[in-house]
Amino acid sequence: MTEVYKVDVFTNRPLKGNPATVVLGIFDDDLMQRLAFELNVSETVFIKDFNLRFFTPTKEVELCGHATLGAFYVLKLKGLKEGEYTANTRAGKVKVRVEDKVWLKVYPKLICEGDVAIVDVGIRIGLKEVKNFESLMSLKPYDFTNLCRDLEVTGIYFYTFDSKFDACGRFFAPNYGIPEDPVTGTANSALAYYLHASGKLVKDCYVFEQGHALGREGVIYVKVEDGVWVGGNAVLVLKGKLEWQTINSL
Repeated sequence: MTEVYKVDVFTNRPLKGNPATVVLGIFDDDLMQRLAFELNVSETVFIKDFNLRFFTPTKEVELCGHATLGAFYVLKLKGLKEGEYTANTRAGKVKVRVEDKVWLKVYPKLICEGDVAIVDVGIRIGLKEVKNFESLMSLKPYDFTNLCRDLEVTGIYFYTFDSKFDACGRFFAPNYGIPEDPVTGTANSALAYYLHASGKLVKDCYVFEQGHALGREGVIYVKVEDGVWVGGNAVLVLKGKLEWQTINSL
């Protein structure tokens, strides 16, 4: 029996934050991609023995923050003790810390700074500031398909300091089958690193908000500490199993 969980990450309220599907098993690439298409959330993570593979509905990606947190939250529910662990991803080995929240450590690199800054956190994230919350909410996801392709980024994170927290953002990755991601761990870790490195807002700990345009508000916590830790809460929404009689006929 292969267990499947749906977890909302970066929230403690069901049906808010960013949903991730967690599948306890790794299979052949074609089957995982078709399952991710069928499950149809921004990221489906397949995990076995701390090896993680991440799939959007249309493509595999090297790393996904919220799906990593969701996977380790499920492992915590199944008895994983609090502590620090190493997970294997296509972006390399990553550290995960399981506490009351779950945390992922990344080592960002600033690729370029300009109208759109680009930070590599295992995937390439574009960052662009907008003047206020109203301007942020007026953005249209598919307007950035060509820009993401030209910049060779997974997606672009638009952010504003017009927020009750340190910043508020929206993340678009239309070329990966994600017109808009509700709440994005990798993008917010990239933002914290960029704000710290550029001097735009220097802090040891940041709190960001995201998800308003989709009605899935979430809160992201980021700590700059010999790299960047991104973390948050999570809540279990659904639990089930894959029916292999049906799956094997695909």
